[in-house]
Amino acid sequence: MASLAKKTFVLITTVGPYGKYGEHAFKACAENGTHYLDVTGEVAYTYKMIQRHEAAAKASGAILVPQNGIESAPADLLAYSLVKRLRTDLSAQAGDVTVSIHVFK
Repeated sequence: MASLAKKTFVLITTVGPYGKYGEHAFKACAENGTHYLDVTGEVAYTYKMIQRHEAAAKASGAILVPQNGIESAPADLLAYSLVKRLRTDLSAQAGDVTVSIHVFK
């Protein structure tokens, strides 16, 4: 993965489960200054990757963007819209936004 990352400007991965297969690509990009995108919805994986590889990414200049797929983007857009509405319509600030998804039958 390191040799691929060294000759790539942006690596986009759609192979999961990321907790099992994703760290090699994430690490290689962080260490080699390669920008990275994935579509994971695995929050625990994302947290672990930030803890392990944030310093290397900062040092190399890599921009790592996990969770930009269908499992994450709708919740992020909803949170953004909610906070924007609170600020513009109610002049209120938001400290945290928690999105919870449940299965309804």
